[in-house]
Amino acid sequence: MVEKEMEDSSLEVTRKFIKGLADGTLSHEIEALTTTGIQVVKAHKGFLLCDFIIHSGLLDENGNWHVSAIATLVDIIANCASYTFTSCHQVTLDFSISYYSTANVQEEVEIEAKVIGKKDELTSVIVEVKKKQNGELVALGKLWMAVARRNPRHQASKL
Repeated sequence: MVEKEMEDSSLEVTRKFIKGLADGTLSHEIEALTTTGIQVVKAHKGFLLCDFIIHSGLLDENGNWHVSAIATLVDIIANCASYTFTSCHQVTLDFSISYYSTANVQEEVEIEAKVIGKKDELTSVIVEVKKKQNGELVALGKLWMAVARRNPRHQASKL
């Protein structure tokens, strides 16, 4: 029963976090711009499914969804999926992304993040970005994440 309550709590925190990023109350400009309009469709432990319509603020000079905007969104959603699994805020240690196709303004995409493994302090997440209309793969991200902890032996820089 306690585990179910913790799971529900981490899912609710994740939903609120994504909403806060998208409306700019919990984020910097880059995160707010990247997540504006995102909708959480489904969420459970270790899994997150979102719908997103690409808006004009995310386009490159050719009118395609900018690759850095895709990468930022993949990193954010992976972090949220990881949180639903661990209930801890994590940092990305390793990030690999492959791009398969482009997407344009007002196209709807589906972002699916899955925790695929956990070893000690590390969590592995895969994020797929697909066009909603035809299921065409836009990008695939693979990330390793770890719990963000402060080490008391490390001193802050005096610069």
